[in-house]
Amino acid sequence: MDEIVAAVRARLLERVDRGEELTNLGDADEVAEQVVERLPIAVSPWVEIVGPCYTSGSLQKELGRGRAAVSKAVAELRLLRLRTADGQTVYPAFQVVNGAIVPGMREVLSELRRGIDDEWTWAQWLNTPVPDQSSEDVSNRRRNIDRLIAGEVDAVVTSAARTAASWAA
Repeated sequence: MDEIVAAVRARLLERVDRGEELTNLGDADEVAEQVVERLPIAVSPWVEIVGPCYTSGSLQKELGRGRAAVSKAVAELRLLRLRTADGQTVYPAFQVVNGAIVPGMREVLSELRRGIDDEWTWAQWLNTPVPDQSSEDVSNRRRNIDRLIAGEVDAVVTSAARTAASWAA
């Protein structure tokens, strides 16, 4: 973003050097709004799929643990870490409840990894509502992460194993 601001500033200064008056453009806030509205900014669909995320610092505060503990939890597949297209590291908030990592994450992520080694796909699998297999009512949809939070670890691990097998096929 700094490069864009610098480039716009350079173009504006070129116009000033040619004797053009920038006051003819109008109010600075209105001009900025017009410029931003014309930018081809795309909103990633992953924001809606994954939901809110912690930064490393905010996750450390939420868990009451340091960077090393967070890194260890990621390495042990107890915690899901995502890398964004612009190189940022984020942690989906759905995997933390009451200041703790949801139990069963290691077992579930280990199973999902057997099918595909893609954290974004795992996040989608955990956070997308699916029909409850134990209910006849197809409108009864829960996320796999909700099932983990409810203590249904074995059932979610079994579901993850089935999903991983279909991904790997």
